[in-house]
Amino acid sequence: MSAGRKKVLFDQTQNDRGRIDSTYSQLAQVLRDNDFDVEPYTDFMILPKTLAGSDVFVLACPNSSKLRPAEMDALRKYVLDGGGLMLLSLSGGDRGLMNNMSQLSKTFGIEFENTAVKDERNNDGMPTMPIITNIVGHVVTENISELLVPAACTLRVSGGAMTIASTSSQAEPPAAPIIAIAEHGKGRVMCIGSYEVFRRGGGLKKDDNRVFAVNAFRWLAAITRSVKPSEVAAAQEGKTTPGTVAAVEQRTTVPADIDFTLKRLVNAVFDLQKDIEKLTKKIESSGERIEALRSQFQEFAEKTQQQLGLMVPAKQFRTEEEDRVAALSAEIQGLEKEISSVQQLRDHVEKKRASGTMSQETYEEQIKKLDEKMASLTKTIEKKKAERAKSQTLA
Repeated sequence: MSAGRKKVLFDQTQNDRGRIDSTYSQLAQVLRDNDFDVEPYTDFMILPKTLAGSDVFVLACPNSSKLRPAEMDALRKYVLDGGGLMLLSLSGGDRGLMNNMSQLSKTFGIEFENTAVKDERNNDGMPTMPIITNIVGHVVTENISELLVPAACTLRVSGGAMTIASTSSQAEPPAAPIIAIAEHGKGRVMCIGSYEVFRRGGGLKKDDNRVFAVNAFRWLAAITRSVKPSEVAAAQEGKTTPGTVAAVEQRTTVPADIDFTLKRLVNAVFDLQKDIEKLTKKIESSGERIEALRSQFQEFAEKTQQQLGLMVPAKQFRTEEEDRVAALSAEIQGLEKEISSVQQLRDHVEKKRASGTMSQETYEEQIKKLDEKMASLTKTIEKKKAERAKSQTLA
């Protein structure tokens, strides 16, 4: 969807197990090192306007959370218009996780089954940690000989969807799809039976899994071209068809001679820029506190001089409790501003509903979320005020 660095959004609204600040932190770094911008998606509704500007959207194992019809429609349109969508599940599929991803994925000819893959022979120490070697030649499997896919469910693949990797003939279930892809409109979809394929300390401890991660996201972001399943079959049989290449697919926009060290440096600059922005805000805040301290010091010194008729060195630093009172006051002020912002947003939602530009379902859901937020902020303010009152008595 965009030029230059591709933007990947990892959902955090569905209680996803794959989170870029924890279980997927290593994956996030791998992607950043390969020209992707990685961000969490935190808007409580998945809507076309909030997806705009991104190239790939990831639902990494939603847990006890179901997509709303409007959210599924938004993601279908996202793919239709050229977005990449990655859906990852876990052992037990939708039923085991109490989600409804298959209602979305079946649009593309793929469904998550209520199964638990085990392989007594080909595994990484445990039957539930199968090593997958039944891999189809495709750009997403280029330079890959095996994949560790722990705690996975199998997939049901139909229509124009294509199986990329499947369990061994000795596994349970045998010879069953575990990774599948599909193209829909201008976009692409990948479904994987386990989010642990990319988990830190899980699948990503394997070199091939890291290569697969980069290949997969490049394909989803349309950095690499796709071919028809018939071309894949032809390549496997040793035949050639127009457009078929030795590796079945080829990279079309990524130069082969890019220096990896230079790429790491460029990505480090992007990260440094973000850190500088954060530090600038902290410095500005500290400057305001210093000015406040100077004013207090000057006021105290002047009063002392007037009362005693001489200049007495004033305290240059406040007590620990005085500092705490000031810090709590600043926190309370910030929370009160946040409540004001939430109230303004609530008023805006009310106006949209009154004008008929917002459905009743969306209105009720947003009002509920905003009211819960205000209640939480109010409770926090009360707690902070109580702490401040206690500190004031000790100051």
